[in-house]
Amino acid sequence: MTALSFPTSNVTTSDTISAWPWKTGLVLFALFAMATWSWNSSQRWYASDSADVGALVDRISEGTLNRQAAFALLGVFGLGLLMLPSVRPLPIKLVIAYPIILFVGWAYLSIFWSVDHAQTLKRLIVFSAMVVTVLAVLRRYDIREIAQIALIAAGLTMAVGLVNEARILITDRPPLGLWRFGGTMHPNHAGLNSVIVMLASLYLFRSTRTRWFLLIFIIAFAVLILTKSRTALMSGVTATAAFWLLSATASRAMGIGLAIAWLVAGVMWFSSMELLPDLSGAVSMGREDVSTTDVKKLTGRTDIWHFAIVQGARDPNRMWTGYGFETFWTPQNALGVSQYVKFKISEGHNAYLDWFLELGIVGAGLYGLILLTGIVRWTAASRVLQSPAAALAAATLLGALIHGFAESSIGDANLPTFFVYSALAGAALLRPDEEFSA
Repeated sequence: MTALSFPTSNVTTSDTISAWPWKTGLVLFALFAMATWSWNSSQRWYASDSADVGALVDRISEGTLNRQAAFALLGVFGLGLLMLPSVRPLPIKLVIAYPIILFVGWAYLSIFWSVDHAQTLKRLIVFSAMVVTVLAVLRRYDIREIAQIALIAAGLTMAVGLVNEARILITDRPPLGLWRFGGTMHPNHAGLNSVIVMLASLYLFRSTRTRWFLLIFIIAFAVLILTKSRTALMSGVTATAAFWLLSATASRAMGIGLAIAWLVAGVMWFSSMELLPDLSGAVSMGREDVSTTDVKKLTGRTDIWHFAIVQGARDPNRMWTGYGFETFWTPQNALGVSQYVKFKISEGHNAYLDWFLELGIVGAGLYGLILLTGIVRWTAASRVLQSPAAALAAATLLGALIHGFAESSIGDANLPTFFVYSALAGAALLRPDEEFSA
């Protein structure tokens, strides 16, 4: 059996589960809220004085009690789900599963060559809780139910964020030029959460034609704009377009593709003739903290990448192995890059660079292989089987692929990452035609 072979029978599960998986969705919502939320995130994101950087370093060194307890409970919850009787067997595709197993194993082995064994151990405990719960969810739920869980957990996160942000705007009145919607997390993470809500609601609208889901999609897209996260916006637009293309009939997909191609060609032609206005203001999304120079330098990302590469190259022997799972950004490196780029930062703003620095060429190569294989499998399934569920999984991974070029959020232990991991592992464990009858 090859990696892209598909079952020929039309298996549905509408007779196995009669209601939305509310309990699982609410548990994930509560635990990730406990682990990742902060009620003043939108106020803190642009602060860069030494006290803030010092607090950032302390969080890297010690973590927080809430986060530790939340991920411990997440692991217990995942183990509990695994102990329940399975709704269906998992048809493992070994060709796809092997790279995933190797990547996970390589991450665990990195503790032996880590530059900070204690930090690597802490991150691996959190990673273990994520992996166990992802496997438990895939063992019990199909793609449609996972989309429902995503809408419950990420949608409630967005709803609470809206209420909290309204409170901040009314009580604190932050300057609008510096304000970005964060809700209960960093604006970049809030943007990624909105993308998950967009994709889940769009898929459920496509499956049920219930207009409430379309309304949720519109609200999530508006929130995405308000976060002013350009990487999340690019990821969300790309993933949404991919879902519509993959879930459409061949003739309609061709028409949409031609329209997009003509639009891109027209923009390029007008740009070459210098007939377009200066779009630097639009690219910066009205952010006063972003200048034209910042836009050209990807808002300081090139400086971050330069710093990270220079620091990583200090020990060329680690090119293949890296510095340990989620351990390159030690307190010392976080402090150094924050002082170098003049704002607080503790990540490389590039998922592939971070995987390279943490797990070397081997780990980064395995991650890239897993991501591309998942996209190919789900894309092929969506076209061969005309499966909106497979289109959703493919769009989710394509959005993650785009997002990883300028952000490291995919890879952090957060709610969007949980669903990206579910789509990655689902390529090896789920039947692409297994979804409810419309």
